[in-house]
Amino acid sequence: MDYANKLSTDRKITEKTNRTATSSAVGIFRAVDAEAERWRANFKGHTEIRSACDVTNAFLKMQFYPRLQETEVVQDCDSLKMEREFKKSLSIINKKFSLSVVACKNIPFPYNIAESMSQLKEQLKEAVPDWREIRLIHHNNSTFFAMEERYDTGMSLYYIPVIPLYNFLYQRGTSRIGKLLLSVYAYIYQILDVPYYRIEGCYLNSVYDMLESWVLDDGAEEDLLQEIEDAKRIGDHMYSLISDPKSICQFKKRFKSFTPKTDFEHQCMRVVSSFFELFTSYPKVRIDRKFYPMRFRDKEQEDERPITLDNYVSFCASIRGCLFESLCQSVNEELQEYSEIDEPTRFIPFDGRTIADNDFEFEHKVFESLDSLIAIWQNHNF
Repeated sequence: MDYANKLSTDRKITEKTNRTATSSAVGIFRAVDAEAERWRANFKGHTEIRSACDVTNAFLKMQFYPRLQETEVVQDCDSLKMEREFKKSLSIINKKFSLSVVACKNIPFPYNIAESMSQLKEQLKEAVPDWREIRLIHHNNSTFFAMEERYDTGMSLYYIPVIPLYNFLYQRGTSRIGKLLLSVYAYIYQILDVPYYRIEGCYLNSVYDMLESWVLDDGAEEDLLQEIEDAKRIGDHMYSLISDPKSICQFKKRFKSFTPKTDFEHQCMRVVSSFFELFTSYPKVRIDRKFYPMRFRDKEQEDERPITLDNYVSFCASIRGCLFESLCQSVNEELQEYSEIDEPTRFIPFDGRTIADNDFEFEHKVFESLDSLIAIWQNHNF
């Protein structure tokens, strides 16, 4: 099962477990079970990696604990209110799935809830196919059960090349559209916070370093060595432009003043317009706003690690050439070993309550826009 033989528009490659599309910042929540065993792919050989950030924006608003009896979970809670709401929520779950879990009365708080959760886990295993998607949530001083739903990212690699943009900026006839696209790249890096492959700690930075070591050890052809040098030299130069705050400040001016003349420029403007809409509607929102990293949530088995956001969304050097082919092969082999994938997540309460902004509208626009941007470089030989 290849994770990404293709990118972007051509990217729907493999089947995955059922997901729905549409998340919110909710409070403390924990899995019904402490171990996560869902979809497993068949990758090969991996090294431990880190995500783009140690802690996401969403994670700052919530905490994850594998078991309710841990005192940190409830030390700031109104225990009587939490017990009352838990019993009410448990009754809803019992009725919905025809279960018979009993709220334990003779065990002190919070161990009574932990014991009921243990019973619930065992009964859900028998009654519900996706029982691990059911979560107990503590949000805004209220406790309730909810179904976890994720936005389907398509098991795709959203790798954004910088060398084509470099060529645009320094070629006659394409510099103006290049500057406009530069503002798009600056928004993606500075606001969406997509990792850049020349920054230490970025996943692709480690992959490029590994490939360079292999190439130097094997005495590769001169063309491949040149690709590596270009990836480093141009990548460093483009980083100085993409990370410059001026590139963001000039986004609106460049967008309003640009008039497309060719078919290609019209295609670019459609993509730029989608990013400009995101820029104006969500001026400070990061791409990971609804990511709740698996490594912080469930107790994982020793050999199970999740595919993290920076594994599949990142800037890269180019999406053409032998170096990129080698990079994709290495990424595929590594990610096939991982058992789960971090994706945008929302929680649907079983009691019918409404959670504000509990949708994936932003995520849908972001991933569709990234898809279209990458397609431009795929469909034109720049």
